[in-house]
Amino acid sequence: MLSSKIRRFKFWLHLISAYLERYTKIAAAVVLLLAGATFIFVKLLPQIIRANVVTIGYVGNYSIENIPTSVLTLVTDSLVRVDDTGRPQSALSSHWTISDDGKTYVVFLKDNLTWHDGSAVDARNITIAIENVKVTGLNNKAIEFKLASPISSFPTILDKPVFKTKTFYGVGEYRMTDIDSRNGIIKNISLAADKKGLPRVDIRFYQTENQLQEAIKIGEVKFASVANAATLARWPNLEVEKQTDRLELITIFFNAQDSLLSSREFRQALAYAINRSGFDGEIATSPLSKNNWAYSGNTKKYEYNTGRAKELLSKSQVLNPRIVLSVTSGYLELAESIKNDWHDLGVDVEIKEEKEIPQDFQALLALNRLPRDPDQYALWHSTQIKTNLTKLKNVKVDKLLEDGRTLQKEEDRKPLYEEFQQALMDDLPAIFLYHPYKYKVVYKNSKDLIRNLPL
Repeated sequence: MLSSKIRRFKFWLHLISAYLERYTKIAAAVVLLLAGATFIFVKLLPQIIRANVVTIGYVGNYSIENIPTSVLTLVTDSLVRVDDTGRPQSALSSHWTISDDGKTYVVFLKDNLTWHDGSAVDARNITIAIENVKVTGLNNKAIEFKLASPISSFPTILDKPVFKTKTFYGVGEYRMTDIDSRNGIIKNISLAADKKGLPRVDIRFYQTENQLQEAIKIGEVKFASVANAATLARWPNLEVEKQTDRLELITIFFNAQDSLLSSREFRQALAYAINRSGFDGEIATSPLSKNNWAYSGNTKKYEYNTGRAKELLSKSQVLNPRIVLSVTSGYLELAESIKNDWHDLGVDVEIKEEKEIPQDFQALLALNRLPRDPDQYALWHSTQIKTNLTKLKNVKVDKLLEDGRTLQKEEDRKPLYEEFQQALMDDLPAIFLYHPYKYKVVYKNSKDLIRNLPL
């Protein structure tokens, strides 16, 4: 019985040995093939799939209601596009008309426009977010905008992404395929293009710039615009391009109703006392962008001059001055530099960090986002209680702003805004420091894909 089992065992052992000897090479090939397939699936396939994907990083907490315009412009277009000089140009619109009283605009659409779902763009089915304006689709080609009062800069307000009502269907080369949000905050947006040659796009959002820069370093983000690229510029696989953002203006706002800062001579003394040589941006000499069609280079300049600063401080008759300088996130180091300059003038400065723009302050260091049109009525007119941060009350400035927004022709508006700039720089309710540099960072092996994007 036992010998029978032993013989059966030996039989199977010899059979398996003979089989393995004969088919060893085939078995080895199968194992190698399976191992290779597993490696490709686990390691290489995701990389191959991602090879035609561009990941773009942004900083900030955004909801569906306030997705950055630069993201939406990949998905759709605007009725009007404003160029670098602040002049409105046709985009989805072919042209527009203005009523004699300047209160009614009718915008006409171009022919043969279609949404991402293939349906024709109908003026009666367009969503565009504009406050305090009555919007009516007159027919499939014309949209009427009724204003409460004439505003000559209104066409520039139409530079907003438009969508088909109650959808995210746009008219751009990309369409949204997925929005990942948590607790109402968007974390990721996926975009796809129907046109061949365009990569897929993933938009990722980070709470801080430090988080974004770490994501760039590990390759999670292939393209982004950052405020500081000192460390990234040393990475051999990255390319960094410096640009001046002239629609942003780092500004010190003064409370013109403050007992100390109500003195124009004192405000001017503070301006002359600031050494701007080390600023990471282009020095500003006006509340308008240098690109703007109404920009004037003939305003009073406040170049670093300690002698002039001390002369004006003496003239102001301000004794033992002390200022609380409120500062928003990201500008603490700059605030310390300004504090040292003012300390050298004889001004005691306390820095107060703020999470958001405070309602009440003595002096405020913050980022000022400029409108593309020279109309800055909201920021400086005495009636604008919520947006006139400095509480400026200047009759001449008020009148120039009022007249400038009612006239339609550029040649009529230009001298008014030149005079406005001169008046504001003389009164100096704010110190306009510089237009910050922005640094576009891109992986060198992604440049060709980025170049194909309609950015």
